[in-house]
Amino acid sequence: MSLATRLAETPRPAGATARIAMSWLVRRLTLVAATVALADWLFFNSFAIGISLPLFLVACGALVLGANPLRAERRQRYLAAVAFGIALLVLVEDVSWLSALVAGTLVLYAARLLVLDGSETWTLRLLRAWGMPFGGPVLLARDMSRVRRLAPGQVAGWTQGWRSQTWIAPIVLSLTFLVLFASANPVLAQWLGVVDPRRLLDLASLPRTVFWLVAAGLLWPLVHVRARRMRAAPLLRAPVPAEDLSMLFGSASVLRSLVLFNALFALQSGLDAAYLWGGLDLPDGMTYAAYAHRGAYPLILTALLAAAFVLVAMRPGGPADTSPRIRSLVLVFVAQNVMLVISSVRRTLLYTDAYGLTELRLAALVWMALVGVGLILIVVQIRARRSNAWLLDANALAVVATLVLCCFANFPYMVARYNLIHWQERGGMPTGVDLDYLISLGPQALPAALPILAGEEAGRFAPSQESRLRRLDRDARAALDDANWRSWTFRDGRLKGFLDAHPLAPLPAAVGATP
Repeated sequence: MSLATRLAETPRPAGATARIAMSWLVRRLTLVAATVALADWLFFNSFAIGISLPLFLVACGALVLGANPLRAERRQRYLAAVAFGIALLVLVEDVSWLSALVAGTLVLYAARLLVLDGSETWTLRLLRAWGMPFGGPVLLARDMSRVRRLAPGQVAGWTQGWRSQTWIAPIVLSLTFLVLFASANPVLAQWLGVVDPRRLLDLASLPRTVFWLVAAGLLWPLVHVRARRMRAAPLLRAPVPAEDLSMLFGSASVLRSLVLFNALFALQSGLDAAYLWGGLDLPDGMTYAAYAHRGAYPLILTALLAAAFVLVAMRPGGPADTSPRIRSLVLVFVAQNVMLVISSVRRTLLYTDAYGLTELRLAALVWMALVGVGLILIVVQIRARRSNAWLLDANALAVVATLVLCCFANFPYMVARYNLIHWQERGGMPTGVDLDYLISLGPQALPAALPILAGEEAGRFAPSQESRLRRLDRDARAALDDANWRSWTFRDGRLKGFLDAHPLAPLPAAVGATP
């Protein structure tokens, strides 16, 4: 509960305001300190991050529930629970920059969804969720300043009590009694011998102090989730004059643009159909791989710009509402953009067939598919006469679903398996297997390579390649065996199970001598 709400809802006799303010602050400081201590235990000792991160997010969820009132309706609570559950699942599967970004966003979004009412739109809630971790120090300073104003006597007395000389005698005498008891009790003396003053100094080291301060700043927004009033600038409050918008995107302008755009896109699609699909000979000095690689990414940018133009042309009250000709041309234009995306996918697949698959090319294919889904949603919007808000919601849902699915996809294994199988089927790719890249994919690529080393295809690798792959296998097994429980993930657990079930025979001496 916010401090202002607590004060407003509670009767306030003499001194009640001060007690409520101090209680509000002390409770949240205690919760944050306990959570920071948990973060210290999970992360500070240089353990690789694994199951420790979802466990910490569970603690963050408890922090939100224990320090804030829940104003969400039942539907919002269910949605927050689903978002929080997905965040935990993607991190239990594997901890990567993508899964951490997705999980962090979902947790912060769920926190605002639970604590605040439905006055925020999902876009505004998402933007403010992203900004929450960065406002912690400022919010903490404001809360402490507010409590100091509301309870000046208690704050001053509390701090003065710790500074006064009344603590000198109790501490000195207690230490004296402790030393005397230790001299008379060997068990107590043994316990005290375990305490190493140098270890206490390590616990109070500068790096750990900085860690605690940073963690407290990141966590404080979770114990005081609050709404902010948006003060729109005068330029944002003033609507764009209709005549200015019509001058650029009126009926005549949109109609002429669509005619020209459709002609240009038809030319591009025709060239792709001739060279990529029809097998027409390219000009001298140009290869199909070069033709395929050169245009894949610019065509996706073209499709995005075209989609933005369609949104402007199909705006409420725009020219498409009253002109069936414009609506028809817009549908043709969107269809050509879908063909453009398909052409980009075809280009990337051709280049991959020639030079192999990489994580970047696989991510590009996923991005192209997502752009294609967005274009199809535009067609649905036009045919069903939906609003731009519906289109934004549908695209956001598609993006979230795609990112969550990507968190569960083992890209290193998929890339390595494709390249190795492709290499086998073709008897050796034109450029050969890029072993340096395969090894750079890390241990997750081993399940694709080890069956070739140990199975019927033994000997297909060159001796130097086999030696390097075995070194990667040996290092991966040692790292998994020595890993702390905090580093465990479901994906690493599957990899360890695979490696335990597929031990490799010792490397022949001749191969082992190969550099």
